[in-house]
Amino acid sequence: MPLVDVIAWHPMYGTSPEYEDEREYYYAYPSIVEDIKETAIAHGFQGEFRGDEVGWCSPDEHNPVGCWHMYTNAIAAKYYGLGIAIHLGRDVVVHVGGVADHRLETSAVVNNLATVFAGSQADLLPIQVQTTVTNVVSYTFALPNDDYLVALWSDGVAADYDPGVTATLTFSSLIDHSVTGIDALYGYQQQMITDTVGGNLVIRDLLVKDYPIILRISPTRYVFLPTVLKGHSR
Repeated sequence: MPLVDVIAWHPMYGTSPEYEDEREYYYAYPSIVEDIKETAIAHGFQGEFRGDEVGWCSPDEHNPVGCWHMYTNAIAAKYYGLGIAIHLGRDVVVHVGGVADHRLETSAVVNNLATVFAGSQADLLPIQVQTTVTNVVSYTFALPNDDYLVALWSDGVAADYDPGVTATLTFSSLIDHSVTGIDALYGYQQQMITDTVGGNLVIRDLLVKDYPIILRISPTRYVFLPTVLKGHSR
């Protein structure tokens, strides 16, 4: 293993919790990844882990040969987003298959997440999520400029329309930060309303969807301009 540069596998191809015979594998997949990593590292591996050709088929697929399941264009795009976030959150490089410009929703999600996650590394950021459901998943990342990223979603069966569930997020010991919400599926972002409670950053009434919503947390940056004093001539 010390001589190996990359360990790659073909995961999750078309898999979702919608199908009973795949549900156990879908929810166990993050722990399977950790088992792969721990076993390899214990045997001296120091290289790159990579999930290859994750993909979900949809009607816009030009070559549906080998498709196990067919999802709508929107649902397939959501699962692509989940697949990307899960791997990056586990510090695994992810390669997506079946992406082409004619797959508008999928292409948008992949391109948007590639932009958002550029330069990021999986990192631990303490977060508490309060909501009425138990299946909210979150991964946290650090960026080189001291920003953080948080990807979170409700990990159930994806639907064409998901109204979302409200949640309150608390970030320990983060004060004087601003938060931008990013929707990679529909391609928009907006400034979030935040509170500071007991030295913690709090976001209330956030709508958590069945695909990754990204929060970019940035320290407030101040610009100090020199003061120009006007003198009086004598």
